[in-house]
Amino acid sequence: MSTDTDRRFEFETDQSGWSWETHYKPVLKYISLAVLMVWMLLPVYYTFANSLKTPEMIFTQPLGIPFVTFDPVAFSGRNAWRTMWDAFPFVEYTLATFIVSVGTAGLATVAAVFAAYSFARLDYPFKNSLFVLSVAGFMFPIVLLAIPIFVLMQQLGLLNTYVGMILAFTAFTLPYNIWLLRGFFEELPDNLEESARVDGCTQIGAFFRVILPLSRPALASVFLLAFLLAWHNYLMAFIIGQDPLHTTLAPALLELKGTFFVRNFHYIMAGTFLSMIVPITMYMYLQKYLVEGLSSGGGVKG
Repeated sequence: MSTDTDRRFEFETDQSGWSWETHYKPVLKYISLAVLMVWMLLPVYYTFANSLKTPEMIFTQPLGIPFVTFDPVAFSGRNAWRTMWDAFPFVEYTLATFIVSVGTAGLATVAAVFAAYSFARLDYPFKNSLFVLSVAGFMFPIVLLAIPIFVLMQQLGLLNTYVGMILAFTAFTLPYNIWLLRGFFEELPDNLEESARVDGCTQIGAFFRVILPLSRPALASVFLLAFLLAWHNYLMAFIIGQDPLHTTLAPALLELKGTFFVRNFHYIMAGTFLSMIVPITMYMYLQKYLVEGLSSGGGVKG
């Protein structure tokens, strides 16, 4: 006589011996991940492949494999990658973008650490109202705040300067960092600080000696997020850095549409792909901290 457990096992296992939990579910999961990976990598492939083709091939075979469709004559000599490196100030724009992105990530991370810690661990009047006010910035579209920030930077004399772009980018990345770090600090056990206080630390000492070392994954994740947001920011860089000699890579690449590159889209593709190398490298280096920082807030046990 078959029991309920036997009948359920027969229902979950077909005649071939495959069951949902041990066979079908993992296969479906890996197929879904493969489709998602292809979807995520498609823009990277599209940019890389078309940077190796002639302009005509970009429009006739936009998804063609470059080693089949590219023109060896066009690829030899002054190809798109070499032209972007020689004729376009790519290194200068990349260095400027790196300086602005690192400055933005550093400033936004340091400011967010102190703000998030106070919102998560300290008690003072209107704390919740101040937290809502501090993160309200990411409820507004960047276009809505662009004009006030431009006027403010103009009055401060910070247009066409790295400092102006760093401050403008920080205004948009700081709310994300505060929100993420506040959640991390709230999950840390209270007895960590209490133990440090018993050992003679002040609250500031406990913050620097206990809380900050435990927060390295979270700090790395918010630093990386701020860096990526600043690296790809186009609108604020275009508004603040109107001078072509004092702007970042994103608006500089778009300006190629108005130059002799107008019909040579493979140059734009080459420059766009080269601009991905730095953020992809940094993401690959810090990805373990990003995952750990976003998921381990409650993982520290007291």
